[in-house]
Amino acid sequence: MKIFSICCVRDENDIVGETFEAALRWSDRIFVFDNGSVDGTWETVQSIAARSDKIEIVGHDDRTFTDELRGEIFETRRSIASPGDWWCRLDSDEIYIDDPARFLARIPGSYGFVHSATFNFYFTDVDLRDYEQSPSDWLGRSVQDRLKYYQNNWSEPRFVRHQNDLRWGGLIWPHNRNRTYPSRIRLKHFPYRSPTQIASRLEIRQRQPALFKHEANRMLAKGLQPDWADKGPAPMRETASWRDRVRKAVECDVDRGDGIFPTRDDLMPPLPSAAVDLVKVGLRRTHMGRAILSPVLRWHRRQFSWRR
Repeated sequence: MKIFSICCVRDENDIVGETFEAALRWSDRIFVFDNGSVDGTWETVQSIAARSDKIEIVGHDDRTFTDELRGEIFETRRSIASPGDWWCRLDSDEIYIDDPARFLARIPGSYGFVHSATFNFYFTDVDLRDYEQSPSDWLGRSVQDRLKYYQNNWSEPRFVRHQNDLRWGGLIWPHNRNRTYPSRIRLKHFPYRSPTQIASRLEIRQRQPALFKHEANRMLAKGLQPDWADKGPAPMRETASWRDRVRKAVECDVDRGDGIFPTRDDLMPPLPSAAVDLVKVGLRRTHMGRAILSPVLRWHRRQFSWRR
């Protein structure tokens, strides 16, 4: 069993080194596309690739990002994989808590998807006070060392099992030919890391409001209300600034360095049930079924896409 990761990066120089250092421990190959970085990320990626033959740079340009880009990369590299291998949609600002190699090795062959238990680490009011006392000292520490406050409030597909007829195409994820594994793999996600980084992240996303409509706006669910739970139509909202992304530490759990990260199923989107998975597979085998599923799949893609 091998694991092949696909990673698209854009201006993540403060964390991309940590992400790749961790992912190289379990990835057999990481395919990297730099989407027009201007903060030193591109140079860092080249340096890491020069030291490890597991890193393969597949492109570097300033095209407008879309979720289809990962599918394009998969289609050009699919021949490297064999049935039973796994593909990972690796984000450049996440580090796994569970070892994916061990986690995936124990999954029966009837399961084709693995979802994450995403622990979103936030830049909080406590971090802001520490940062303002000495920005250079604070930024000189690793991201995992300086950010300790999190909520386990998100989940999405992260791994798909390879099959010879697997096709990614323009989809965010390939067709789910098998069931979703009932246990989630845990990972740390660091979307907000410093005032400068947050401002840059928002500025990039505000150029594509259709793709990042939730994050680009001022309002974002906080506290114990899960970010994904708002089912109503998105109202017009003011453009966000970095201060709108500063969380209150008292609303978060704390990483105490003991390796204990309990999952919160009440805050994460529910996993697809086995029955739903089997119905989807059956429906896709008919023309009418595909027509029925199309609007449902488009809705799921929209839900997952704004999290990028």
